[in-house]
Amino acid sequence: MAQRDIGRNGRPVYRRPMGYDDIRQYAELSVRRGCGFALMAIVTAMVGFSGEPWIAVRAGAVFVLIASVVLYWRGRHARQRNFRHTEVWLMIEDAPALPRERLQAMIGGALAEVYFRYARLAAYVTLAMCLIDVVLGGPPGSAKAW
Repeated sequence: MAQRDIGRNGRPVYRRPMGYDDIRQYAELSVRRGCGFALMAIVTAMVGFSGEPWIAVRAGAVFVLIASVVLYWRGRHARQRNFRHTEVWLMIEDAPALPRERLQAMIGGALAEVYFRYARLAAYVTLAMCLIDVVLGGPPGSAKAW
């Protein structure tokens, strides 16, 4: 049954109850926001090394690899982390009337799923950057790429 609320103009607004898909969207938003800030830092470092493109690509690959490992680690521990200490919990306006164990499973599971997906994506980006580095080669006059 939909919840009834009074909107700004005084008319009733009917909202559907929050489900797992809504929690997963909040988890997606939370992780995507963090990855966006990490990407901004990585790109800034790569721009700083832009005088030597091979160093910029290698540094970017290392930084993205570190981000991938951090995302994987966060995904491994997401199910055990107290759901009330997550950004997803802060985003939820009307908490579903569920037992704590069920909320822990829903929020932790959604976060773990999203963390693992982004860790896999970051690993693919690292692989692509390593391939780009092989094509670019190393410093002038060197025979070894890595």
